[in-house]
Amino acid sequence: MTGRRDRPPRGDRLIALFLLALVLFNPPLLQAFGAPGFLFGWPALMLYIFGVWLAVIALLALAVERQPGDERPADEGQG
Repeated sequence: MTGRRDRPPRGDRLIALFLLALVLFNPPLLQAFGAPGFLFGWPALMLYIFGVWLAVIALLALAVERQPGDERPADEGQG
């Protein structure tokens, strides 16, 4: 037995990314950035929400687009 599961390996990454987003958008953490304060004229809470949102989307794109065979050398198949 090789230890492989029925679901693809990137499924574990997607679950981990969901749990990370769940923690990052948790109300106690949002309250920490909800204090009155501005960065570059923008409220800190708004910058935090959009920054985390952008990071989650970027990590999601990386997790979905990466295929198991992507680790092959670049010159393979050029012939």
